[in-house]
Amino acid sequence: MSDADAAASDADAVARPIAVVFDLDGTLVDTMHSMLRAYADTIRALGGPAVTPDDIVATWHIGPTPVVLAHFLGRPAEPSDLDCFRRYANAAASAARAFPGVAEMLDRLDEADCRLGVFTSATRHSADRVLAASGLVGYFTVVVCGDEARSPKPAPDGLVLACASLGVPVSDSVYVGDADVGLRCADAAGAHGIHAGWGGSLRVDSPHAVARTPGEVLELLTRLLGGKLGLAG
Repeated sequence: MSDADAAASDADAVARPIAVVFDLDGTLVDTMHSMLRAYADTIRALGGPAVTPDDIVATWHIGPTPVVLAHFLGRPAEPSDLDCFRRYANAAASAARAFPGVAEMLDRLDEADCRLGVFTSATRHSADRVLAASGLVGYFTVVVCGDEARSPKPAPDGLVLACASLGVPVSDSVYVGDADVGLRCADAAGAHGIHAGWGGSLRVDSPHAVARTPGEVLELLTRLLGGKLGLAG
């Protein structure tokens, strides 16, 4: 390859858009405990067993909220059951706050022309409320929710859909999440994965890069994608 061709190739690589897709609860917003409690309170109110947060987390791979509720109730979830969940979830969502440093991280990524999205296991109803309450809704052009993906995490469907909607190949995308099931979703999709370690709510066994603060996402993103963005930490 000639020097001119190499330079053109490098320019094309720099110009290629980058997508950064985030998990929501426990990654962008500090709602993990309150949302898990909303599930537990709903299940108990509907006559189901007493469950722990770990019990809820262990079922998230099986599907969205109706499937999780049905699992613990031992019967199909009815519309009234979902109404009950929404009452508890709405209270949790109204108190949603972004983790410190998240807004600044998103500002930096936006300034670097990254395309920003969310793929969450939460329902559309819940995700919209959490994003609005936390003040983060305006950052994301694409939000894919658990009740819109064909298969739940760790299946790659929702992340692939988010990247396609952002117009970026999955191979040029990074998924940032606090849970092992989300990082395995990134692996299945062929995206890079970054463990959001600042929430401290979930243990992750997968050998992914760990960002201890939102600011470290910028450093890891630059490293994982070959320095295309030229970001500093």
